[in-house]
Amino acid sequence: MLIILMLACIIVGLMTTHTYRRKSDMPTAAGSILMVGGIFIQGAWSEITGLSVYSHATSIFVIILIAIWIYLLLGYITSIRKDEFFNIHLADPVGRFAIGTWIAGTSILLITIYTSFPSSWVYETVLILAVMTIGLWVFFMYWVGKSMIDIARMQGGRHVHGIVLLATVATQSIAMLLYDIFGHSEAMLIICRLLIGWGLILYVVLASLMIYRYVRYAWNTADQSQSNNVMMYGALAITGVAVIETSSWTLGAVSILWWVTLAILLVVECIEMIRAVMRIRRNGWKTAVGTYDVTQWSRIFTLGIFNLFTWRLIMLNGSALVTSSTSALQSGIVIITAWITVLLLIWQCVLSIEAYRHRPVVAEVPVQRIPHVHSRKVK
Repeated sequence: MLIILMLACIIVGLMTTHTYRRKSDMPTAAGSILMVGGIFIQGAWSEITGLSVYSHATSIFVIILIAIWIYLLLGYITSIRKDEFFNIHLADPVGRFAIGTWIAGTSILLITIYTSFPSSWVYETVLILAVMTIGLWVFFMYWVGKSMIDIARMQGGRHVHGIVLLATVATQSIAMLLYDIFGHSEAMLIICRLLIGWGLILYVVLASLMIYRYVRYAWNTADQSQSNNVMMYGALAITGVAVIETSSWTLGAVSILWWVTLAILLVVECIEMIRAVMRIRRNGWKTAVGTYDVTQWSRIFTLGIFNLFTWRLIMLNGSALVTSSTSALQSGIVIITAWITVLLLIWQCVLSIEAYRHRPVVAEVPVQRIPHVHSRKVK
């Protein structure tokens, strides 16, 4: 453990030096990387490998996620230091919803850390970071309300897409964080249920804005259909995981939610496949599917969280009476989505490394200090 901590300190030091030499253009949605990593460890990773959260391999993955979290944090701190945080992350009424990736990613990461490293000092650290994450969520909810007012003035939300549903994703992740980190008391259960209900209200309102946008205004599938639209089912899937963990709904209600989520998944992914074919025909394979885009992490997350939702539902059913066809369908979906998640994750990592290598480096301009000239009083 001492060697790991020493290596972590060295890595953090190198990342700190390297980050401050970079441009402060960290995408607001970069936190989706953490969302993908945390859900992958809790779902597809354990399902495929059979390794528990306490295994050494899982611990290595968690440490890598911690390093990524620190790197992203340094990028956001750089934007604050250069007085560019508002222009990059808050100026766009729709784009500011991407802050939800940082909240959800941090919440899922903290749950993963707490599960993988069950020790007192880790719990104390996670507890402090959890309180800070809750504070960030309150800050985010303020900007969500402001964005909804701004969107209402933007010709009925002409530019609204799936990124707005990150408000629901962030809220449900906070409910999971509270329940897992702060205990399972009756008061905490009530708070979590209220948060889950608030997340569903946000989903209904914001999904309605999305549907209105695509019905009311003309749009082109190849150009304007955003990858973030997969949040249509991803937000419901994380809601399903939250209600299962907190035991907030009955088994029948959770099953209905799963079927609704599956139906939306099929519709959205069919549209995404049509979009991919149209983009390949128009721009070629390299531009269409071989170029790094931070929004592609959203698809991996939504498939991963639906995989986890399905797996938790199978375990929840347990000895409950379910039809053999439904059980076989859910088991098959778990296997298929797990392997698709792994393949997409590998491909996205390759693209991100390639994009990172070609990222421009901006050297700091040295500040020329003007020598101070002492003035003399004239008598």
